[in-house]
Amino acid sequence: MNNDLEFQMICGNCGSLTIKIENPIRASRETIVHCGDCGASRGTIGALRDLAERSDAHVLATRQRLPKVASNSELVLLHKELQGRRRKFQLAEQISRNE
Repeated sequence: MNNDLEFQMICGNCGSLTIKIENPIRASRETIVHCGDCGASRGTIGALRDLAERSDAHVLATRQRLPKVASNSELVLLHKELQGRRRKFQLAEQISRNE
């Protein structure tokens, strides 16, 4: 396992969880994995495979905690953002099941 390579579970550019791999069946370890939403590079197939094989793979990298919310309107905005991300994730799951 190569620990020099990292894989971003959550896109640092847009916050998406979706990924896109060109020709995944024939992909080598050096193939770049892109964000399924914005297309940014998230790492390599090798780094993703290494991450999947780790015993602590269920532990996601922590993001900075949000400051305490001061008002209900901010909570509503955060809730809407979460709902939008859930919809994107569910859509990606449906697409991957249909392929």
